[in-house]
Amino acid sequence: MGDTGERKGSGLKRGHLTRESILREALTLVDEKGFDALSLRTLGKRLGVSQAAFYRHIPDKAALLDGVAEIIWQEVFDRCTSALSEESFTAGNTDWKTVFSLYAHCLMDILHSHPNAVILVLTHPMSTANEFASAARLLVQIADLGIPLPSNALGMINMVTMYVGGVAAAEVAPPAGGAAKDIDEGIAGMLAAAGPREKETLTDLLRPMGTAGWSFSHLFETGLNALLHGWDTV
Repeated sequence: MGDTGERKGSGLKRGHLTRESILREALTLVDEKGFDALSLRTLGKRLGVSQAAFYRHIPDKAALLDGVAEIIWQEVFDRCTSALSEESFTAGNTDWKTVFSLYAHCLMDILHSHPNAVILVLTHPMSTANEFASAARLLVQIADLGIPLPSNALGMINMVTMYVGGVAAAEVAPPAGGAAKDIDEGIAGMLAAAGPREKETLTDLLRPMGTAGWSFSHLFETGLNALLHGWDTV
């Protein structure tokens, strides 16, 4: 029989069920078994209750997905507020670019800790009251530090979020339709078939890939810096 995602010892008494306990168990299921394993039926088995037991907290699959995304966003904002509290950020030594870079790295760290949920976060942007409340607390914390935000801070948040989410998805998402072909083999074949001018151009284009500093994380930092520092020009 196939793996249903049921976990021994995970049951909760019906009276002890809360919205948060249900959602955190759902996120644990996604972390362990993957996003496709998440269903109300499987979640009920893991909690040791019938689906009817948590309908008043989670009425349907859409509410479940929104709720799991909310838990992840809460982790992101908790990470950001904690980092801002621990570091010596002030208006004198910090600008909004540093703050948004911190947000980007907190988001990336959390997505890396929940790789099976990256697509869920990408397709469920902040929309619930709790998510907006968490975002508001972070913005108030930034304001209390005396750090001015750009005129279109909401647009900046959205752009950084989409950028980080896209990079995270490229890192963790399995290739559609099966395993990808070896990239080195593909490059070698392309260069072998190219004409002299095309080969010279492609060789110059691909040269950075052979340097010591070439990595996914380096590309992420380069793109993030370009986004943040280019925002003032648009």
